[in-house]
Amino acid sequence: MSESIGYDQTALRNAVDVGAAARRLRQLGRERSLAAVSERAWLLESIGRLDEALAAASEAVTLARASGSRDRVAEARLLRASVVQTRGDLRTALRECTAIIAESRSNDWVELWAHALQQRGTVHFALEQWHESLVDFTVAVELCREAQLPAEQLEAAEVALLVATDRAQTEALRADQDVPRASHPIWGGR
Repeated sequence: MSESIGYDQTALRNAVDVGAAARRLRQLGRERSLAAVSERAWLLESIGRLDEALAAASEAVTLARASGSRDRVAEARLLRASVVQTRGDLRTALRECTAIIAESRSNDWVELWAHALQQRGTVHFALEQWHESLVDFTVAVELCREAQLPAEQLEAAEVALLVATDRAQTEALRADQDVPRASHPIWGGR
């Protein structure tokens, strides 16, 4: 999407040009196709209008269900999970991502599977569950490479993996420094 201007390495999400996103929202108007409603939800989430984003994402799930396409329903649910995560309900987002991963894996929807793993990895990251986020990002990168998914998806997964690895290592060092060290009863010191 042209509104995306890069990758925010602190939030592990796409960075967005707010002006371009607002213009695109005006262009979409009240269009009711699944693609338009999904894009509207993504744009609203990206610019922080989270109540409207959740309503649009829920509408996308309803439209996808009406289409009868199970993979589209899973995609819309993943979009809604992203909005739920951004709103701060990390446990609900984690459950939804996990369910979508299981469904995608069992149906061999590799691109959706990789995307859902990456999304769940960002939830684990937000919960400071470093090991779990590293596992999700690692598998997402492997799936992207094996299935030769679009370069942007691979790059986002690789960046997320690098950031999560760095954060996990930093936190491990910090935790190690906080451990009280034994001192000798007579000479003291560490």
